[in-house]
Amino acid sequence: GLNNVIKVKHGNVDAKDTSSFIGNIISHCAIDLSSVPGNGDNGKSPLFKMSTFDKEFRSGLGYNQPSSPLASVGMMASATGATASKYVARREIPILIEENCTQCMDCITVCPDTALPNTAQDISAILSTAISKYVSDENARKVLLSKVPELDKNCRAKMLELVVDADDKTRFKDIAIDEIKKLDDKAITDESVNQLDAILDTLPVIYKKSKAIFLTKEKKEAGSGGLFSIFVNDLCKGCAACVEACGDHNALKMIPETEELNAQYHSANTFLKQLGDTPQKYLGIFNSQSPQEAKAAALKFHLMMQSKYNAFLSGDGACAGCGEKSVLRSVSTLTETLMRPIFHAKAERMSAKAEQLSQTGLETLNNLKTKDEDSYKIFKKSILHLLMGYGGESSEDTEQNILEFKGDDKKLIDALVIVLKQDASDHKELRAIEGMAPNGMSVMAMSANTGCNTVYGSTPPNNPHPYPWMNSLFQDGATIGWLFGESFIKDHSRRSVIPERFADMLLNGFSNKFTEDDYFFYTHFSDIYMTEDEILELPKVWAIGGDGGMGDIGFQNVSKAVLQNRPNVQILMLDTQVYSNTGGQNSDSSVMTGGFDMNQAGVASEGKLTEKKSVAESFLGGHGSPFVAQVSMANSATLYKSILDGLCYRGTAFFQAFTTCQPEHGVPDYAATEQAQKVRDSRTMPEFVFNPELGETYAEALSIKGNPLSKDDWYLKKIPGGGGKFTYTVAHWAFSEARFRLHHKKVKEDKVKDLIRLEDMIKFIMMDDITHRRHIDKNHRSFIPDWGVYTIDYADDGSPVYHILSRQMVIFNVERRKAWRILQSKVGTINKDYQEQKELLKKIDSGELTVDEFLNNIQENGSAKEEQLEKETV
Repeated sequence: GLNNVIKVKHGNVDAKDTSSFIGNIISHCAIDLSSVPGNGDNGKSPLFKMSTFDKEFRSGLGYNQPSSPLASVGMMASATGATASKYVARREIPILIEENCTQCMDCITVCPDTALPNTAQDISAILSTAISKYVSDENARKVLLSKVPELDKNCRAKMLELVVDADDKTRFKDIAIDEIKKLDDKAITDESVNQLDAILDTLPVIYKKSKAIFLTKEKKEAGSGGLFSIFVNDLCKGCAACVEACGDHNALKMIPETEELNAQYHSANTFLKQLGDTPQKYLGIFNSQSPQEAKAAALKFHLMMQSKYNAFLSGDGACAGCGEKSVLRSVSTLTETLMRPIFHAKAERMSAKAEQLSQTGLETLNNLKTKDEDSYKIFKKSILHLLMGYGGESSEDTEQNILEFKGDDKKLIDALVIVLKQDASDHKELRAIEGMAPNGMSVMAMSANTGCNTVYGSTPPNNPHPYPWMNSLFQDGATIGWLFGESFIKDHSRRSVIPERFADMLLNGFSNKFTEDDYFFYTHFSDIYMTEDEILELPKVWAIGGDGGMGDIGFQNVSKAVLQNRPNVQILMLDTQVYSNTGGQNSDSSVMTGGFDMNQAGVASEGKLTEKKSVAESFLGGHGSPFVAQVSMANSATLYKSILDGLCYRGTAFFQAFTTCQPEHGVPDYAATEQAQKVRDSRTMPEFVFNPELGETYAEALSIKGNPLSKDDWYLKKIPGGGGKFTYTVAHWAFSEARFRLHHKKVKEDKVKDLIRLEDMIKFIMMDDITHRRHIDKNHRSFIPDWGVYTIDYADDGSPVYHILSRQMVIFNVERRKAWRILQSKVGTINKDYQEQKELLKKIDSGELTVDEFLNNIQENGSAKEEQLEKETV
């Protein structure tokens, strides 16, 4: 690679720095959201104000950091990563080719850094925002705003004319400016036109191929089509995952970043902030008010809403292209998408009940007092105990406290109304994060095991999490998350569920008596007695960790938390198959080859000799009734759907997701999603979802449908260039990651003529042969000659690439095939490959057939199955 090294010319290193590194950003007159009043702004202790945090941690103090309460307890402000520019960290940045974009959303789903905010808007909304925010002359602004309906109509007509021309590349900006120039009004000055031209020129506006947004709607109903936009913000690290995902669409490409381009992107993102959320009509079959009912394929459209996209903010110190980040963003944005409408609907409901109660509650309570004084007294005691702070350490203590209450019945009703109103305000009007619009309290909290997701993925002072987040020790994250969940249940019961039930009793006229049993019930209330709706309204908890923290040293904590089956606790294991954060040691979830930085393979050791622990599979039995899914960015639709199903399940949900660690795996920055697909397709980590709601047998509750050719041992992958198909084994995936470099070698074709092909070799071996070490017996059919087995991979041009394999790599294939077959058997799949292998081994072990005879037959006649499959299409 030395020939790629170039000398960078530079001037005098002692010269004065006069560059801001940023070009001319187009300004606007937008409203600062931090100035909008929000509940919770007042009364904050200085310890919890952003200004205090910024003064200590973002004021250029470097190593001269003051010893303060924030530093001593390791506390950092939420969402600080949102303003952490990655400008000087990246060298290239994606640029959008508008006329090629089809709105497939693939680039947006894979982006690990929330760097591709996007939206669909009415044409009139784009024009009105540009005019009202960027035209400085008041008269011109007023006239132009009055002309928006005319401009909208004329722009649509021109767009319909151009959209059918595949070669046309006319931008929306040019269409809009041409139509503005045609307006006959002297109030529209040249300066105002230039101002609009300047801001519209920065906007990435798509209409040519985004048919679902513009053409299809416009043909169905004139005036209904809109514009789609993908922006690139300053959080981009330049990993190019979006460009890789875009693929043959060629709608994105990486280019060197310049000061002018940076200024253009800043200007465009500032414009985006002036727009509202994407209207429902552009979200297709995805219903933003009930996302849990959407089809899996439509869930990606939740990322078109800025209020949901920004539920995870990035700006952290994770590696470029980090595989963990896309999955972390998914759980955050989907939890926000599910819970925010629920929170707001609840706020409206509580407000309405509070208002009705303030009008009729006292009369109802007086009627109860007259009709049933015993019920009245016990109900009064319940309000005083549970809502007004008169509960004591014992029953006697509580009774004594209640005797000190001197208020009348109106005080009781007022207290209940206040609690309802406060709960409504908390769910909708509270400003959770300084500088952001009030939108209600956080819908979730996150507890994290120490690992890459904390050390790099939430690097002080740049915190990507806009919700309560806590980093625990290596193994404790699941237990801490479980305790979070318990506290949420307790708090939610006292400040929300019980007050609403009391209000309902009053509003319904107390049709039933209120007894001492009821008092005991509510003073000992728990989630057991909550309705399905009350459970769904609980704030959610996500416990996050890696395969080391959750599958190895913290496995007991995870096992314990899963068994509790708490209704608001979700656990996510980010499986990099290695202790990434601490240098590359093996974990129990590491694959059999080992050979990572701190577990070298060689003459003395062949690598990791124990089988890979599948943590998700271990929870399919013997761990109560959890929802379990092994999913990844390989199939974002299934990942999204399983997350929502897990959130709605009345019990603990556990997710295991393969995520690349680019430096430890030895893969390119852009390759996280591609590697997740390869590891799934090779059977190393098959995709499955286990939903106990579907039945009490594996056949009913477990699904492996997301895996290609799920009834066979192996997937058949197309050879690039249309040259047929080949068996895609574990080894073929391993070739794509440098961490396996000690277990295979590329050789010339003539070097493999006397070797056994992997696809044939593993037909002679069962995992039981490995367990009993028969594979090292030269006289046994399962004998694996070290570096005596080969297989063929294919380059991008379709040419064959020959690899010879270590013994441990062959074992790795056998071990993963066994694990896959067991998973198949749980859903009732009859694997014909397995049946055929057992018949073959029966013949060999009985002496009816020898290994050499079988291999000679294949060499002479080829594999009948491979010939058959070459004629089929996947």
